[in-house]
Amino acid sequence: MKINNIDPRLVSDIYTRRQEAKKAASCAAQPGSAGPKEAADTVEISGAGRELQFYRARLKEMSDVRRERVAEIKRQLAEGTYRADARRIAEGIMEERRLDRRV
Repeated sequence: MKINNIDPRLVSDIYTRRQEAKKAASCAAQPGSAGPKEAADTVEISGAGRELQFYRARLKEMSDVRRERVAEIKRQLAEGTYRADARRIAEGIMEERRLDRRV
């Protein structure tokens, strides 16, 4: 079955809860017990879903701040040599607005 327009965070949460439930069930099970077996539910995450999870994890690892650039600007400010490029700032603002409109 294919379900469209699902929030990937929801899929990730469901998968995590399912794994925790399996782990708890295996810890609680007694070896050698002869209880009836139940059919196990399964969840398959698509390749796109796995790729999304991979990139989300990578983004969490990345810093929002470029430390080297911040240090360089601080140094320039302290020395009085920092010059802001108004055109570059305006272009960045316009590009960000264009990206916001796409989303």
